[in-house]
Amino acid sequence: MASLRFSVTFPALLFLLLSLWVVEAHTSRKLISNNDQEGQNISHLFKDGVFEDPTMYMFFKIDDLKLGTKLPIYFDKNDLRKVPPFLTRQEADLIPFSESKLDLLLNHFSISKDSPQGKAMKETLQRCDFKGIEGEYKFCGTSLESMLDLAKKTIASNADLKVMTTKVTVPDQNTISYALHNYTFAEAPKALHGIKVLGCHRMPYPYVVYYCHGHKSGTKVFEVNLMSEDGIQRVVGPVVCHMDTSMWNADHVAFKVLKIEPRSAPVCHFFPLDNIVWVAK
Repeated sequence: MASLRFSVTFPALLFLLLSLWVVEAHTSRKLISNNDQEGQNISHLFKDGVFEDPTMYMFFKIDDLKLGTKLPIYFDKNDLRKVPPFLTRQEADLIPFSESKLDLLLNHFSISKDSPQGKAMKETLQRCDFKGIEGEYKFCGTSLESMLDLAKKTIASNADLKVMTTKVTVPDQNTISYALHNYTFAEAPKALHGIKVLGCHRMPYPYVVYYCHGHKSGTKVFEVNLMSEDGIQRVVGPVVCHMDTSMWNADHVAFKVLKIEPRSAPVCHFFPLDNIVWVAK
């Protein structure tokens, strides 16, 4: 398991993230917030009522979380040319970060409002400005220092903070396969009891921004060890199961992927490689 126990310092976190992005593969599945707007059009993900987009193979049912279960998971190659730059806290604090300043920001970064990059910036700012649902804590870290400080403030004291990430290992880096494969739980998932969890997802933006959120209750965290069907690729990392989905958007894509009644059952998911999961007692 790729993890760091406190003290999690800024240099250690920077080294961790750089090591994540320099490897040859990462999970490219898109995490969708519980707060996605009603009426979100996801029809392009389906064909004849069947889930088709492989990048969304991240959700699974809690009953699948056991030794021997086989699940399809998609991995993709990390294009380092598309990784945005890190900003220091001092640099990030000089730049406004709010949808109300979108026009100023687009001009600052020389990005067209109607371009894919401009639309992605708007969506990121909207998500970061959006108020969390009841029982949820959330923030956006615009620098690694601010993310670390906010994570400490939100869920942990200095003594019990832990970082978890997803890691892919193979005997030879040249043998990594960037396709949809079946993976099996090679070991019984290990439940982490009595902890708080904060998932941080890298958002599309001109510089590194992490959207971090968690819930005060109703979330379970597990450490898992997966093996590909050919026995070559191993994946170790955290999974989170949201036990109470009653407040979720009824159109959340996870319900459609899992073919379950909206808001009726727990939803579990893996984390892409460049995501960070903070856990604390």
